[in-house]
Formats: sequence, C-alpha cells, structure tokens
Amino acid sequence: MPTKDLTYFESLVRFMAEMHGPDCEIILYNVETRKVHCVEHPFDEEMKPGSEMRSLEKSFLERKDYEREDYIVNYRALSRTKEKLKSATLFLKNQAGELLAILTINQKVERLIELRNIIDTMISGARPPKQELPSKNFYESFDISVPEIVTKTIHEEVSTLRVEPTRLDAKEKMQLVHVLDDKGIFLVKGAVAELASILGTTETTIYRYINRLNEDEAR
Repeated sequence: MPTKDLTYFESLVRFMAEMHGPDCEIILYNVETRKVHCVEHPFDEEMKPGSEMRSLEKSFLERKDYEREDYIVNYRALSRTKEKLKSATLFLKNQAGELLAILTINQKVERLIELRNIIDTMISGARPPKQELPSKNFYESFDISVPEIVTKTIHEEVSTLRVEPTRLDAKEKMQLVHVLDDKGIFLVKGAVAELASILGTTETTIYRYINRLNEDEAR
C-alpha cells in the first residue's frame, strides 16, 4: 500500500512555526510509518524527518483516540531537557474520517509562567514565599524510577479518598486531578495514562478534567 502524500500539510507546519516562534515545536507525523514527516523548531537533535514517533502519539494511535476525538489540547509534558511544555495534538483526517496524519504542537511555557508570576506580583504586591509541606510521598523517593514515583503518588492520593478508584464520582475525580496537578504529576509523560488506568476511565476524560482546571484558573 503506497504511503499517503503529506506534502499538502507541510506549508501548514511552516505557517504555524512562523506564527508561534522558536519556543514552539511543530511536528507532522506519518501515521502509516509512525515516523516524523517534517518538523519545525525541534527541541532536540533526535527530532528530525524519519525519527520514530514519540510514545505519547503512538498511544493515541493504539487506543484509536482519533475515532472519538478530532484533537486533544492543553495536556502537559516535559522536554528532554525537563522544560515544562503545554501540548496539543490534531488528528488530520479526510472527509471520510480516515486518519491521514498527526500534528503535534509543543509550547515551552517556562517564560510564560515567569511572566505570570511577575504580573501577579505587580497586581497583588510582594508576598512571602508559599510554605510547602515536606512531601514524603513524592520528592524523597529518589531510589525509584520516575514512572514508579508517578504510580506511587497517584495510588497514595487515591487512598486518601477512601473509595475504590473505579467508584469515584466526577467531583472526587476532579478533586484528585486538582491535587495531582498541584504536585506536577501531569508534567511527566505517561501520568495521564496511568491515572486513567487506575480510575478505569479514558485519557480523554482525564484531559477534560485538566482542561477544566485550566479554564477555572484563567477566570
């Protein structure tokens, strides 16, 4: 079966790169080969035409999220250099609904967060640093891997609700997502999938909760 011609979308990638600037990585994936077709403003040297599709986008394909959604927006990620990213993925389809390609945008947000803090200080005045309680559940677990830390933290937060994870109602799930988001769990790739698995729901549902948090914070 011949590979679909994705040349038509290359100008879209270049346009978006020009629009958003160097802090925004734009990647067009070939879904048949599961490789990068083209990329603008790559964040690392390994991201180039012909490179393997990243694991998150592969998971979108394997779960066939594109059959239920046209896009997934505002999910959190980390670059290879551990910079915070806000990401979005668009499923490019033809009129028959057949998936043609995947377009992912990764936006660095470190400078935006710094700017937000400056604006908050200008509006509200100087405030003493927020006192963080020691986190015995998360940051002290240096002897285990990042995925294990994520799983451990999620299970510990779920246990505080004293309800079987799959029986949590929408309000309790929202509360859980809020707590985990404050801990920075969703900055780690795979955390959304892990939480969805524990709660017996879909990643799309978890993304909706995260998006709702973002909307509430923006008000």
